[in-house]
Amino acid sequence: MKKLFFVLFLIIGVIQVSACKCVTNTLVENYLAADVVGVIKILKVYDENDEQRTYKADVKFEKIYKGEQFKTLNIRGLIGDVSSGACETSVEVGEEYLILLSKYNNSYGISSCSPKYHVDPKKEKNNLKALEKTFAYIDKNKFRFMGLEFTTGYDKLQTGDKSALSNIKNFSPKQPFAIYKITINDFQKIEKISPITVFGSKDKEVEKIMKNNLEIDPPLFTESPTNEYLILLLYLKDNMNTKYGEVINSEW
Repeated sequence: MKKLFFVLFLIIGVIQVSACKCVTNTLVENYLAADVVGVIKILKVYDENDEQRTYKADVKFEKIYKGEQFKTLNIRGLIGDVSSGACETSVEVGEEYLILLSKYNNSYGISSCSPKYHVDPKKEKNNLKALEKTFAYIDKNKFRFMGLEFTTGYDKLQTGDKSALSNIKNFSPKQPFAIYKITINDFQKIEKISPITVFGSKDKEVEKIMKNNLEIDPPLFTESPTNEYLILLLYLKDNMNTKYGEVINSEW
């Protein structure tokens, strides 16, 4: 039994050491911290380095929201050979991504932990327009967010393929995003909501669902002493007919 326990201990230890662990931030925090934000298309993958397990990709910017465009992206991994335990990732020619990256050693690179989202601009035109308007608002109103951090939440009462927020009927927002200052209790439930900017449609219903259904996921390393945070809700219209696609969501 002792030998069996020791073997299990070693196996668990190896799994823990080799597992890729990422520290994730919200869309807004990633946007504010990034040097460049945009939608890129992968044009070519090449220059594989077996020792360093990296390769390069030539990219084209389909849309730029922040910073300056670049032409080459460093990728953590090998072409067609990815180790998830080493935080490696894979891209293919023709794929498009929303990226929110910071420069390192005068270049840009991605791993599986990098803030990036696979997108299909042909199918997500409305979603990308919503994103553009959101980023523009954040740029103009940074002063309103000072001293507070953005967080996210999920519908802990959800039973179907969409949350209660996404199931709001006759929702016709005047703008595709809303930002709230919230106060949470020790059970990560919202106790108080102070709107900063709203959708302009069904706003009271939105706030009611937030209080009743949402469980907040506070940032790991910057816990607020006052339990006050900011939360962004996006109206992602293109997700309406997509199973499990959230129409009103606190993340992209």
